[in-house]
Formats: sequence, C-alpha cells, structure tokens
Amino acid sequence: MEETFKPIAPPEKRVELFAIGNELLVGQVLDTNTHWLIRSFTALGAHVRRAHIVRDEYDEIADSLSSAMRRAPRLMVTTGGLGPTDDDLTLRAVARLLGLPLIEHPLALEMVRRRYEYLASVRPNFSAELNEARRKMALFPQGAHPLANPSGAAPGMALDLNSQTTLVCLPGVPSEMKDIFNTSLQPILQRTIGAGGYVEHTIVLDRGDESRIAAALHKIQAAHPTVYVKSRGQTFEDGLHLTVVLSHAGSDVQFIRQELSQTEQDAIQALSELGYRVLRVIEN
Repeated sequence: MEETFKPIAPPEKRVELFAIGNELLVGQVLDTNTHWLIRSFTALGAHVRRAHIVRDEYDEIADSLSSAMRRAPRLMVTTGGLGPTDDDLTLRAVARLLGLPLIEHPLALEMVRRRYEYLASVRPNFSAELNEARRKMALFPQGAHPLANPSGAAPGMALDLNSQTTLVCLPGVPSEMKDIFNTSLQPILQRTIGAGGYVEHTIVLDRGDESRIAAALHKIQAAHPTVYVKSRGQTFEDGLHLTVVLSHAGSDVQFIRQELSQTEQDAIQALSELGYRVLRVIEN
C-alpha cells in the first residue's frame, strides 16, 4: 500500500537526538533519555525526525553528527559523555568535528567549582579541589555556551552551528538531563523551535481486526495528510481493544485541534460503515 502520511515538518521544528554511550549499546543501561526527550519535544510541537544511539568513539560521534548537519535540523541534541572520565568525550568529539579549539570556559568552570564546593559542604571528607578531571568538564568548543546544571557537576552546552542549526549537549544522567531541559535550556528552546503543541485523540472500538479497517484508514490518511493515523491494540481496564490513534503536532494549536476534530469525524463515520461501534474517544 502506498505511503500517504507526509506530515508537515517545517525546518524550524525538526529535531534529531543522539544518545551517546557504550553502556547503552551493550545493554548495561536502558536509554530512557531518548523516550523522555521525544515526548517532551513532541509536546512542544516539534518533530523528532531521527533518534540515534552512538558509541563513545570519535569517528562514530562525528559520523552521526555530520550526517545530521547535512540534513540541517533546527536542533541536534546529544545526551551522555559530558563527565570527568576519559570515555566522556562528546565535547572533544564536537570540537574535533568542527575544527574548533577546546577552551576552558570561565562560566562553565565556575559552575563546576560551585557544584564541588556544595558537595564538600554536605559530604564528610569530600574535597572541593578542581583537579584535572573536574576541570575537563569546563572545556568547551570555542563559541559554545554552558547550560547550568541544577543537580550535577557537568554543565550542558549549546552551540549555534550556523543560522539553521543549534547543537545542544546534555548529560546522560536522566535527572540532570531533565533538570537542564526544564531550566537553563528553556531560552534556547524558545529561540529555536518556539511555541507549539501536540494533540492526540484515541478512538476505542468495541472489537478488533486491523486488516478490516486498513483500507478505510488509508483513505482517511490520504484525506488528512498532516495527521498521523495509526491503528493498534491497547489494553484498558475493560480489556484489550482495537484503537485508532490520531495525532498532530505543530505551532498552531487551534488549527491542530480543528484538523484532528474533522479527521476524527471522518474516521468514526468510516468505521461505523464497517460495522464497528465506538466505545469512547480519549483526548490528550
């Protein structure tokens, strides 16, 4: 069946994600960061176009980032590799890829210093000394800006690659990544992808057979190409049901709601003609 879903994804709303870490690719750690970021960016009306898991290796990081740069998303966001150890090499890999010198950023160094001073004040026999490993977290590619980390030592980083694309590097520790996203990253998000929203309607049917509704949904999708139309089985308190999920993201929330409402009406009519009964519609 020919693909008809071609959602409008303007360049200013496109995002690509990169989870960096060998521990992710050997199964030691589950990558929950990417899932959280996808949901967060989608809620802002952005379109996550790709998500990658990348090894802690210069060539692997450079290959993934340079490929994304050719596609020119508005935001490229990495998680992981900002810590004090030798295998935390995300910022060094970025500098090498872009041909930029690594410099000790004074504001980033102050952020690191304040964090270790705080830890020394609450932990017995803990030194606040800024040794080489700790100072490493303040080495940034020239032109980059640190993002304050409210709950960890390693600052995040933002770097405008050009007028089209901004690169953001966040820590891999989920709590730190989320804290930066919700605080110091917000001005970057407002400047790059701006306001927007995501709306989802789930049509719950009385019985299930995806093969019987496939052709009808194909027509619905063709009539509403900016809405994502997807059937799947979902378990609710009253058991397993076939559902049809309609979703849309973008800048104009009022338009999104209007388009989803019309798509929902058309979908319910088509499903009713096939003999299906709609039990309820869940709006998120």
